[in-house]
Amino acid sequence: MDSYAFAYFGRDIDALENVIDSWCSERKCRLETTELDDGATFRISGPDASVREATQMVRVWMLRTR
Repeated sequence: MDSYAFAYFGRDIDALENVIDSWCSERKCRLETTELDDGATFRISGPDASVREATQMVRVWMLRTR
């Protein structure tokens, strides 16, 4: 698995993006964000281990931004 994508329709998208971007910078992965009318899509790409860890962290990140 070299990438993981998900959509977010909650509030404070910028805060979520900042948390994920900071996390990625420490793990040599890359975050791509696409804004939608009512949310955003996020794609995390990088080393297999980092992407697998990111899939487990998504819920934590979303809860932090609520």
